[in-house]
Amino acid sequence: MSRRCAIALVTMVCCVSTQAAAQTPDERAAAREVIAKQGGAVLFLLGTTKLRINQGGKEQQNPDQRIQAMVTVLDSTGLGVMSLTALDPSDLASAQLSRGRGAGGAVSVTAETTDLRYRLTDGREVPVRVVLRDKELDLAFLRPVENPAAPMAAIDVATVRPAAIDAVIVLQRLPEIAGWQPTASIQTVQAIVDKPRTFYILNSASVGSPVFDTRGRFIGIILRLKNEADPANAPLVVLPANDIREVAKQAN
Repeated sequence: MSRRCAIALVTMVCCVSTQAAAQTPDERAAAREVIAKQGGAVLFLLGTTKLRINQGGKEQQNPDQRIQAMVTVLDSTGLGVMSLTALDPSDLASAQLSRGRGAGGAVSVTAETTDLRYRLTDGREVPVRVVLRDKELDLAFLRPVENPAAPMAAIDVATVRPAAIDAVIVLQRLPEIAGWQPTASIQTVQAIVDKPRTFYILNSASVGSPVFDTRGRFIGIILRLKNEADPANAPLVVLPANDIREVAKQAN
């Protein structure tokens, strides 16, 4: 399957249904168990970003914006993974502004992030740094600036590949306005795409969320799919856990 066809499939499926799958008592129990066991490994990255927009040689000044994005901790040393676009939206913003009506001349966007830190479940904040970026896969890896005094909560190492129409559990942490509480939703795997690379399509998605099966095994993380046919449209898909862990080996 070509990349263009894969993008078309994602767009089609995501438009078909945004309704949550019917939840059985067993699925609700499984979701509560995932929250209890894995919820501590889903944190928020806080920080500040400044976007600089240059159009036709003229730079537009923009106020600093707060970063509040989900991070999944992969190991006890604090290695975390998140959507690169959620940290640095410059490429997507450049494509969207360039496509917009009235975009006279080339548009480029750059982002500068500062004061990055994890917000831990007990409210403490830990300064972190970006150690690896992968634009192709929309991945950003982070580590604490200083080694944690105690092992950090991390997701279990067990992984699994789902099948189409499987029920899965999407784990999230609510933002500050909702008290930073962990929560989960039960979704359905709408399709599995194997080429040009493997990814899964859910009936509903929230960028940066880790996904598990009903036995609590790690499936992957919801990220933005790079769309060469239409760079301004980057649909949400689940990148498999094994692919994420393979890239993470480079994050020193």
